[in-house]
Amino acid sequence: MRKDDLTVPAILAEAVGLILGILYVGLQIYYGVVYHVAPYKFVCNIVGVILVYTGFTMMSCYPEKINRIPVDMCVGKVRMYSVRMVRSIKLVFLLGLMIPCVCDVAGIELQDAYSLFVIGLILLLALYYEYKIIRIMQKDKHDPNERL
Repeated sequence: MRKDDLTVPAILAEAVGLILGILYVGLQIYYGVVYHVAPYKFVCNIVGVILVYTGFTMMSCYPEKINRIPVDMCVGKVRMYSVRMVRSIKLVFLLGLMIPCVCDVAGIELQDAYSLFVIGLILLLALYYEYKIIRIMQKDKHDPNERL
C-alpha cells in the first residue's frame, strides 16, 4: 500500500474493519459451540469472510484493477476515490455481517429485508464513488491536470 493512501481516517477505518472481522470470527465460534452447530458450517462462514476481507484489502492495495485502468491514470483523486470506495464497502460488508451475528447470539430474528438493505447500501456506495471517478476521468479528457 502506498504511503499517501494511509491517512489517519484510513488507518482508523482499517482498524475498525479488522476489529469487526475478529469479533465476527469470535461470535461465529461462540454461536457454533453454544448452539451445537456443525463445525463445517461455521468454519465455512469464517473462511468465506476471511477470503472476502482479503479480496477487499488486495483491491485497496491495487485500486487500478477495480476500473481496469492503466496505473498512470489511477493517480490523484481517481486513486483516492477508488480506495475510499473499497474501504467503505468493506466496512459496510463487515457491519452487515456483524449485526445478524450479534442478533443470532442474542436470540433476535431479523427480517429478510435486512440482507436486501445491506446489498442496496453496498450498491449505492459503489455507484456513488464510480460516478465521481467517471466524472473526474471525463474532466481529465478536457483538462489533464484535473486528476491531480
